[in-house]
Amino acid sequence: MAKIQLADFVKYGKLFDVYGKLLSEERQALMSLYFNYNMTLAEISKEKGISRQAVLDGISKACLKLDEFESKLNFNDKKEKFESKLKSLKNFNSLDEIKEKVDEILGEI
Repeated sequence: MAKIQLADFVKYGKLFDVYGKLLSEERQALMSLYFNYNMTLAEISKEKGISRQAVLDGISKACLKLDEFESKLNFNDKKEKFESKLKSLKNFNSLDEIKEKVDEILGEI
């Protein structure tokens, strides 16, 4: 994987939030520095005492694992859909409408 584009940065940041604990401790550390602290490969390399290529390889392999987890489990996709439905509750005016929508959402879970 070459340099991560902005759309991928957002995607993998979200996937890391959901599945990060499933990665090895070393990959968690690399991903956290890269996605949560927005450090460059060079900065991470210096901090960890490894080459930039090793940092890139670790992040790339972690991203592949995150894709694999999401393709099998779909937790992130389900989470985003659930959040969207919950946010839509703000648009209802009556308690009955909200209750009906909540019942609909619960039926989908």
